[in-house]
Amino acid sequence: MNQEMELLIYLLTSAESLPGEPQSYGPLRLVEAASRVCHMLCSQHPENTAYKRLESCIEAGKGKALTEPDQFFAMLRDASDLLVDCL
Repeated sequence: MNQEMELLIYLLTSAESLPGEPQSYGPLRLVEAASRVCHMLCSQHPENTAYKRLESCIEAGKGKALTEPDQFFAMLRDASDLLVDCL
């Protein structure tokens, strides 16, 4: 199965499960999807350092969603800033 199909499956099953999950899971699931897209971009464009910086930022902070939410949301702000460099 290709990465795009795996991502599509992840997004749809996440959306289906969301109503029964804690509210904090929504941002975590979206960041996981963003992480997967970023990984695909890094694989397709290994020379692009902006993609690599974004991927590193997301990977370093995505695990903090449930344990350190303030740091998780700070990572999201940082990732949004880094995203500008990817355009």
